[in-house]
Amino acid sequence: PLHMSSAAATPADAPSSMQIRSFALRDISFLSVTTAFALVLFAQVGFIVHLISFLDPVIGRASAAFALGLLAAMAVVGRVLFSTVIDQLNQRLASALSFLSQAMALVVLINFHAEWLLIAACAVFGFSVGNLITLPSLIVQREFDARSFGVLISLLTAITQVTYAFGPGVIGALRDLSGSYTMPFYGCVGLELMAAVLVMVRGKSAVPRS
Repeated sequence: PLHMSSAAATPADAPSSMQIRSFALRDISFLSVTTAFALVLFAQVGFIVHLISFLDPVIGRASAAFALGLLAAMAVVGRVLFSTVIDQLNQRLASALSFLSQAMALVVLINFHAEWLLIAACAVFGFSVGNLITLPSLIVQREFDARSFGVLISLLTAITQVTYAFGPGVIGALRDLSGSYTMPFYGCVGLELMAAVLVMVRGKSAVPRS
């Protein structure tokens, strides 16, 4: 079974890796997490790769580099702070709020030009960056059978990594087509908002519980 099962279940009852992957691809709860994080990481990686190019004409190379460094530092701070409380939180809700905070930061970056505000928006965006790497595994660990954890995380990671690898290229292509970063960054905002809705979706298991 894919979801958490009775403690009486024995190792002999455990499904094969192929069965687990088949179950997972029909399981709404797993697909909602995987799709949400694939969309968010696509937007996140694409945005970060293009951040210097976006900020350089607005606030200069030195300030743009500082903003990127602050974003990275806030990713560490956010991850450390979250680690102290994440077990007590609704992890899907925490994920959705993280997505929304990044979306709001992107809206500020697109629409304002004050240097301090842009740097602050980068800090807000960065606060969630590290958590979005660890939250999927925490959700899977909490919601699914421990015997399926390794296979599920491998499948989720494969899907999200293939997806976000296209982020920088797609954003760059859209920037070239539109002549600015406004359209691709608003596209990232849309992906973040879609992900915030998707990650809250939970359905019945594709497999009956033991």
